[in-house]
Amino acid sequence: MVATSTSTSSTAVSTPTVATSGAISGGCDGFPDTKDILVVMKTGATEAYDKLPIHFMTTLRCVNDSILFSDMEMDMAGHMVIDTLDEVADDIKKDNGDFDLYRLLQEYHKLHEDPRPLKEGANGWNLDKYKFVHMLLKTYRYRPDVPWYIFIEADTGVIWDNMRTFLNKYDPKRPYYFGSPTYLDIEFAHGGTGYIISQAAMEAAVGKHPDIATKYDKDVHGICCGDRMIGRVLLDENVKLTKAWPLMNGEKPITLPFSKRQWCQPIITMHHMTAQEVSQVWNFEQERKSQGITPQTPLLLMDIFNHFVKPSLLPTRTDWTNLSDDITYTPPSPEDPDRSYSGRTWAELGAVERASPESADNCKAACDADADCFQWQHHNQECALHHSIRMGESKRGLQSTWVSGWKMDRIEKFQVEMGECKGRVDWNGWGR
Repeated sequence: MVATSTSTSSTAVSTPTVATSGAISGGCDGFPDTKDILVVMKTGATEAYDKLPIHFMTTLRCVNDSILFSDMEMDMAGHMVIDTLDEVADDIKKDNGDFDLYRLLQEYHKLHEDPRPLKEGANGWNLDKYKFVHMLLKTYRYRPDVPWYIFIEADTGVIWDNMRTFLNKYDPKRPYYFGSPTYLDIEFAHGGTGYIISQAAMEAAVGKHPDIATKYDKDVHGICCGDRMIGRVLLDENVKLTKAWPLMNGEKPITLPFSKRQWCQPIITMHHMTAQEVSQVWNFEQERKSQGITPQTPLLLMDIFNHFVKPSLLPTRTDWTNLSDDITYTPPSPEDPDRSYSGRTWAELGAVERASPESADNCKAACDADADCFQWQHHNQECALHHSIRMGESKRGLQSTWVSGWKMDRIEKFQVEMGECKGRVDWNGWGR
């Protein structure tokens, strides 16, 4: 069954959407009210069949309304995906190598070919950046009266109870643009982490300027990324980014750096989520509800650590990187004779630090000697220490040896000192 538009606006343009709560029975008990939310998910045709199905069963399963955008029109068993780029002007596409993949995708579409093999060797990033402004324009055209627009990507995870609580704190009739800050020539929200735009901000940026694609498309070729263009469009209407990091977070459970800076905050979104990880986080949310935990007890970064990370930590793990990178000890090379180690030269380091690259045991000793060190990593005559706690990922099957370790006693002490965050839940975001 395909859900139809749930927008009540008389001016909204009808467009097919993904299945919503009315189309899937079961599994939505206790799901928060999303009648004032439109979820906009962006993907690419070469990855859509790998990444979207899990969202139909989780992220988008119970939301009231959603729209999918890609670089090729698709019908995924009744879930309609809209071609974001079909209105890009010919003079923008002509002789523009950024659109080589787009032209090839349209041929594949006509011939009913599977686009997934095009992922290898195709520069989808250069094409992707053209989607953002057109996605903004079409979203407003289809749903002009939605209080909150939530833009996410196919590898974004959403904690819906926390999202609902967060949005309840703000008035969509005021111009808001929330996200995790990224800095280039301007400050803008990181696209993969997701960003939220209020109705007032959409009206200012798009409602009053239906020609924004014509205005901004000519500038896209010369920039790195499309999320920067969203920031530009909004900033031109004096809508500045409201920082929501670490609530809206560019990491995921196995890469999050847990510390005093990231512990008592609710988590709203995460990035780089595999289909398995999206499912695991969804299941964790459902498990909490089955235990009687209500939205009044938000899912915190602390809870992510306790559920996904702490049970897997060991004093030492081989064939593993725990992503330590706060301080890296490796002898200076002829190519980099003036390498700095937290403001010191190699000669100024202590004997334990200078010996740390020689072995995993020596690297562990360097972490032992650093009172702020929670973990260490040794690889190829390089020792790296870290002042927060990360799980990391496997390096199994590689010829070189990776060894990672955690200071379990310090981690336990840290948890005792931080407590259960009662009375200290922090809904305020800030920049990095």
